Amino acid sequence: MAMVSPKLVVGTFAGTRVAIGLAFALAPDRLGSRSGDQSSDVLMTRSFAVREVVLGIGGLAALAGADERPAAVRTWAGLGALTDAGDLAAALAGVRREGLAAGVPALIAAMGLVAELWAFSALAVS
Repeated sequence: MAMVSPKLVVGTFAGTRVAIGLAFALAPDRLGSRSGDQSSDVLMTRSFAVREVVLGIGGLAALAGADERPAAVRTWAGLGALTDAGDLAAALAGVRREGLAAGVPALIAAMGLVAELWAFSALAVS
């Protein structure tokens, strides 16, 4: 099995972020939370979507120019890890309030955090 490169991790997460962001932007009422206030849910879902698309495009742009600016890929891995850390904290707070239903977002955020931190640290020695 080939070794996974940090650039592959950053690229995979960047592409996934763009796809998730577009999905949440196009269908915020289907993919957002289900509280009583639909208008604020749609606003927050679209805000999340914008954040994901921007992070994804930034990561993809950094990869496209990785030969000229290799530190940019590391920067976007760090930004992804920072975002995933915030998502993990929010999801863990949700687990305390809502129980195990919020466990899946916490698990996804934790996996993203670990992968992006690994890429961030691996790119420091590259």
